[in-house]
Amino acid sequence: MKVQIGTKNLEGIFDEFKKVAPRSALQTDQDVYSIPERAGEGTYQRTCLRSGMEISWFDANFRDAISLDVDVQYPHLEIAYTWEGQGSWEQSGDSRNYALTAGTSSLLYIRDDKVHAELSPRERMLHMEIRMDMRCLNMQLPELSRLLERRFFCRQTAGAPQIRLIAEQMKQCPYSGSLRKLYLEGKTFELLAIHLDDAGIERQPTVSKLTAGDIRCLYEAKEILSRRWRQPPGLLELARLSGLNDYKLKLGFKELFGTTVFGYVRGMRMNEARKILEQGRVGVNEAAILVGYHNFSHFAALFRKTYGYNPSEVRKVAGIDPGQAERSENPYSVMNNPFPGREERRLHE
Repeated sequence: MKVQIGTKNLEGIFDEFKKVAPRSALQTDQDVYSIPERAGEGTYQRTCLRSGMEISWFDANFRDAISLDVDVQYPHLEIAYTWEGQGSWEQSGDSRNYALTAGTSSLLYIRDDKVHAELSPRERMLHMEIRMDMRCLNMQLPELSRLLERRFFCRQTAGAPQIRLIAEQMKQCPYSGSLRKLYLEGKTFELLAIHLDDAGIERQPTVSKLTAGDIRCLYEAKEILSRRWRQPPGLLELARLSGLNDYKLKLGFKELFGTTVFGYVRGMRMNEARKILEQGRVGVNEAAILVGYHNFSHFAALFRKTYGYNPSEVRKVAGIDPGQAERSENPYSVMNNPFPGREERRLHE
């Protein structure tokens, strides 16, 4: 299915969607749209935070592949995060391909330009977009000003635990009404600060030496690590499995995903550790073992560096009563430890 959209403001993207009633009385600040029936099933939720700033949540299953062409005719800034689904997109006339894949976040700026996207069928797409019309916002930031001088900019980040944590907090926002908007707007600026700090906008843009084939191989390497992060292959083995040499794997992975190979694996482990600790079924030491760390002080230091608080404080930070640990059978046990009696297997950065 092919869809073509021309947008002169934030409203334009919704022309292909049918507006439906809000889901509940607690969500009256949201507009909910259904995707076209010919495309599949799902909804597009939209929350306006202030003039020129909104959050959209896309949750759908497509029957067939979706081909989407969007002509953006205004200064548009966007932060996106994908939980589920597969797809890709590119700037019109540019050979570089960007991924829509689980765990990947993007900072995008586009002005008077076109993008083409391809979305995969027969799998759920769960995706968040924070969208801003920069004509309506007065944000005096040097980093942002340098970005707005361009016609197009995109920086993707994969496997960053702090981004995933903020995105999940936004998805599970505990407030409603005006407090919900206030909370989401605060998290929006937090995400923007992280992305701008990582974007390196002050540096002169360089021409990437990665070919289309290199990019496909790097995404294959990322997929291998996503499946095997508990016992990841060494760098040379990963290079062989993905069809690259180790030099291009190290440099290309950092360029494409904004993190090193080892940094991506570490992010996956920290994400899993935080989820385990939030459930309250095991202590910090056992959680460390379950994600591959037998040096507990090293694990605690990495966790604190990643999230800004100690692993022992996870449930408190998440607002979970320490006495409300789940009483169901514990699936996390050192009896099922996938790391038998050895320190984590390290990948060289």
